Amino acid sequence: MKSAKVIISLILILCLTFCVAGCGSNHDKGSLKDNLIDGWDSWMQSFSKHALTKEKDLQGEKDKGDDAYTGTYTATYDEFNGKEFIFGGTALERGNGNQLTVTYTITIDEGTAELYWIAGGDEYTIANDNSEDTKEYTISSGDNYIVLKGEDFSGTLTLTVE
Repeated sequence: MKSAKVIISLILILCLTFCVAGCGSNHDKGSLKDNLIDGWDSWMQSFSKHALTKEKDLQGEKDKGDDAYTGTYTATYDEFNGKEFIFGGTALERGNGNQLTVTYTITIDEGTAELYWIAGGDEYTIANDNSEDTKEYTISSGDNYIVLKGEDFSGTLTLTVE
């Protein structure tokens, strides 16, 4: 019974993939394989937006850039506990290139905070103490997010991603 549900789920996913590829592709250009990959990528990107923290739930003010990966964010935190997924997404290939420049200033008055980059299944610390810097990142296929994690964090964060 359980294997039947798995098979039905896989068939539905394949049907959805073909529908997305067929509806979102230009049949005059590229092969069926390219159209399927483009359709799948578009579908993944549309759902990845839901992984970002909603603007109304962010502690600060966010100005969007060209896409979900870029923009500016300024926040003041008061005993913040949790995570904010500020910028990023999930894509096979980002339309605006794979290079990002991250400029930040973080001030930790109380508690702990970590600003980090998720790339696929890996996490890379950008900052976890009072600091300011500019760093370059290359986006890989899959998840790519900039996240702030705080535990009783009081302080400020200014972040620009271009």
